[in-house]
Amino acid sequence: MDSISRLSIRAFSFLFFEVLLLFSPEYRSSKAAEKACGILKSRFPHLTSFPGALQFNNDTEHWAISSHQNATCSIEPGDAYDLSGIIKIIGRSDIRSPFAVKSGGHALAQGYSSTLGVQISMSKFSTILYDEDSNTVTLGTGLTWGEVYKRLEMFGVMVPGARVGPVGVGGFSLGGGYSWKTDQYGLAIDNIVGFELVLPSGEISNVTNKSNPDLFFALKGGLYNFGIVTKITFKTHAQSLGGIIIYPENATLQVSKALEGFSLSNSDPRAEVIVGYIINGGEFVLGAALFYDNSTDNAGIFDEFLSIASISTTVKTSTFTEFLSSMRLLFEFGYFGVATYPVPITEYTTSFLNEVVTQLKSTELRLRLQYPSLAINVSYYAEPFVNANAHSLGGAYPHDPARPTTPSLCFLSYSVDTNLSSGERARLQAVFAAELRHLCHTIQSYAVSEGTSRWDDILYPNYSPPDAPLELFYGSNVPRLKEIAARVDPEKIMTLAGTLGFQ
Repeated sequence: MDSISRLSIRAFSFLFFEVLLLFSPEYRSSKAAEKACGILKSRFPHLTSFPGALQFNNDTEHWAISSHQNATCSIEPGDAYDLSGIIKIIGRSDIRSPFAVKSGGHALAQGYSSTLGVQISMSKFSTILYDEDSNTVTLGTGLTWGEVYKRLEMFGVMVPGARVGPVGVGGFSLGGGYSWKTDQYGLAIDNIVGFELVLPSGEISNVTNKSNPDLFFALKGGLYNFGIVTKITFKTHAQSLGGIIIYPENATLQVSKALEGFSLSNSDPRAEVIVGYIINGGEFVLGAALFYDNSTDNAGIFDEFLSIASISTTVKTSTFTEFLSSMRLLFEFGYFGVATYPVPITEYTTSFLNEVVTQLKSTELRLRLQYPSLAINVSYYAEPFVNANAHSLGGAYPHDPARPTTPSLCFLSYSVDTNLSSGERARLQAVFAAELRHLCHTIQSYAVSEGTSRWDDILYPNYSPPDAPLELFYGSNVPRLKEIAARVDPEKIMTLAGTLGFQ
């Protein structure tokens, strides 16, 4: 072959590659994001930031680095009208840029609240408006639950919100929301009476069960699939013995028996427990978070837990914010990766918990030997309720009182080398996510064999990866949710946000 022919082939190959690049979804998305960011900077110069700016870093930061993505720009709308203008630009037919909406930054997977496109930060939506006459409070979705509880304490009321303070109001509430008061008042979505919503068209709407029952239904567990929620109005309840106990490994059987007894026999909705089986850096410990909503009348309900020899305890009569502060260190931001997956279960038996410990130890040892330079944490969190669904008022997230599963959590975290590229981090995340999913499948298989779980049990969206089948999140509600999504978002703007999606 002569040199001219070789040059022609090279030129053709280069041209062919360029054409493929121009038509690739990644290239189009990148160019769309650049165009959107340029227009947003012109329209909202004081709200828009780019890589290298402190505001950009704050807007894109997530609790775990595995949930973070390198956005093209970030923007902090100041009110619903700003947000309306932003969504109109992002969704323009000649732009259609990827975007994401971030509340507190505790989403457990990429794509829920992170993007390579336009990162919308809700940090300026910080309204806390308590109405004593109606016993309701309106909260901006940029708040964290710790901020909410601290402010409401002066009124002697609270909302059934997140069980740890740093979690954001927006994502938690739109995903369902299990709280320390769920057995008394239901999930967070069962206590919502209204939303302020910026629709994909840019229209601002106040959504209640009376004004728009279909959309109200969809927002209760449907995440950011139907627009961007800026404010949520909740019912409030009157404002406790509580704290965390850390146990050594040799107390495992005693703790499991105490947990089984609580799971099978507790009928007091004021009592809540979370027990963590935790292997961190090869060291096995157990942690029990105990909460009782009446410090003077707990009738010894936690005596079995309190009688076990422990390493440390913070259990005492305290305010709700003091109780939450004891768990804050578990949820600090850091340079680590996280994978989570739920195991739906109706009750906890000692035999099941023994199997959990066996599988945790096996998985942690294998990963520690495979990745000796990484700090690895493999854990399982049991969350028994009397009946978390007893106060269900419906919504996109199915929580039927007749099937009172609890969303126990498999959790894995690992240290991440700061020198890794985003591609290398993604590949490492995929490995650990697959390992955790296998662990959860094995654990659930045992529960299914005991009759305490089913393969078609609903998965809790806030604990789940975005690639699980929609039917496992929303069951028989999927057709209705798809119809609502098609009606409120005919241009499919919210599909640009990378959420679960009903279109």
